[in-house]
Amino acid sequence: MKHNKKNAALFLPLAVVMLTANTGCTLQRMVKQAQKQEIEVTPNPLVANGEEVVFELKATLPEKMLKNNQDYRYKIDVVYEAAGQQREHLGALNFDIGNYLYENRRPTITQEFAFPYAPHKNKGRLLVQGTAIDKRKRDRVAYTQEEQVATGLNTTALLMVRSNDYTYVPDNYKTMAEGPASIMFYFDENQFATKNYLGENLPLLDQYAMDTVKQQTIKVIGSQAPNEKGTDLAQKRAKALADYYRSKVSLLDYSGKKVEISTEIEPTDWVTLLERVNKSALPKAQKQEITTILQGTGSDKQKADALQQSAAFDYIRKYVYPTMRFARVEVDYNRARKSDYELYLLARRIADGSASADVLTADELQYAATLTPLLAERRKLYEAAVKTTDKWPAYYNLGVVYTEMARKEYRTKAREALLDKAIHNLNFAGFRNPTAEVNYALASAYHLRGEREKALQIYDYAIRLGGEQELLHRIFTDKAALEMEMGLYDEAIRSLTYSGDDYQTNMNLGLSYLLKENYEGARDYYEKALELKQDDPLAHYSLAIVGARQQNEGMVRIHLRRAIQKDRSYMERAFDDPEFAAYHGKQAFREAMIR
Repeated sequence: MKHNKKNAALFLPLAVVMLTANTGCTLQRMVKQAQKQEIEVTPNPLVANGEEVVFELKATLPEKMLKNNQDYRYKIDVVYEAAGQQREHLGALNFDIGNYLYENRRPTITQEFAFPYAPHKNKGRLLVQGTAIDKRKRDRVAYTQEEQVATGLNTTALLMVRSNDYTYVPDNYKTMAEGPASIMFYFDENQFATKNYLGENLPLLDQYAMDTVKQQTIKVIGSQAPNEKGTDLAQKRAKALADYYRSKVSLLDYSGKKVEISTEIEPTDWVTLLERVNKSALPKAQKQEITTILQGTGSDKQKADALQQSAAFDYIRKYVYPTMRFARVEVDYNRARKSDYELYLLARRIADGSASADVLTADELQYAATLTPLLAERRKLYEAAVKTTDKWPAYYNLGVVYTEMARKEYRTKAREALLDKAIHNLNFAGFRNPTAEVNYALASAYHLRGEREKALQIYDYAIRLGGEQELLHRIFTDKAALEMEMGLYDEAIRSLTYSGDDYQTNMNLGLSYLLKENYEGARDYYEKALELKQDDPLAHYSLAIVGARQQNEGMVRIHLRRAIQKDRSYMERAFDDPEFAAYHGKQAFREAMIR
């Protein structure tokens, strides 16, 4: 069997059903002609990208192979065989009438195949085998020799750096003075109606209305974005929430607490917008451009027009303006504190059902869960907090517990089940507290679960909610890593524009440029990553790949050796990595293997 020169052939034992008479002769003749078929695989070696391996297989048959054979059909089965693993049948090229085209008068099929990626498949081979079939009696078949047309997987595209680092709500129970609790409500553009646009945060406000305390001081602060119509939206938003809270207290409160409610607005001007821009993830150059515009001497209209023409305007419209369309409710509390030991014992009794949930407040129960390092016990306490308080920190922290349990779980199905529970609880937390931090955790859980489209959607939503610059940088860096997993390299580079200048950003920019075959750009970013994290083995290994692609043996030797010196696992990886296949017999590669 003939195939493209770049595909190394390995013939396995011939498996042929022996037939007699004319039928056998015809089938055997087709099999013999198939020895001249050509198979081309693109890319070759196969490339692992995210959770899938996708490739294109082109098969071209001899010109006369299918002529005058109306009673017979021919197909080519495609199989991937991982080292020591069961084979995966990926599909077949069926040379039936209507399924193939003619190229240079030869029957040709080009078809895309895919299979799920897993690390144990790195060492494997792609096999094809032709089958000639008698249409009249389908048990009469003959097989070609099995042929290997690609070897192993190139996993360079998986060398992105991910964080997905989210942890428990910072607990300030012990140190918190009599400061206010703050609840954010976001509105659609030009809207202020509570029933349509405040969503699942309203039940949380209901809980405050029901709290049994002597008195509450409620402050509602409204805001609006500069691009919204009218000048009184901020006041209307504050008033809508204040009216809602008064109505809920009258319906739900049985303690007769004294409630004082006031409203105010945050100014909507260029100074406020500039403060938001400076806290955003925009690059320094774009922040400076906005500063120049907004602090200039032009009229408001001139500034607005210049703002719309700026490079940063798309980001501002998508990610800054939505954070200014809000109303914030601040509730002032003053509650007694119990000892850690008392809190822990009471929390355990609530968890096992031997004590009423009323013995602890929501904050006390949340804090009690932090007093044990055991994940199983912490899970029970947060579950109790969910049942008894129905407040967002309980759901959020329970989601974090399930995530930590999943990270420690090596069984795939058990790990996925734990992540499902994490997602379930983080979703509830997000409904009750739609902030960037909570939705970053939710997006990360979907990311860890492998639900990439959903994760990407929620990463973007988290950014739109706004937050501190450090948090936005984290969201953009993990969003970029996900985009790289999905093969969206241009989108990833755009996201990395807003992710700061840390190690993860430079590593992923380096990989993006490497995969786009911009090797000089990749080298620059990997070297920046090494400046931020000296002697990092992954950065050195990545630079060795850049060297291999540029046929720079010196780079291969220096950086591969440094990677192995820091982490011996890179030695085995380099031996199996198709990126270095051409260097196995060279002195530079041998010297790199010396620790």
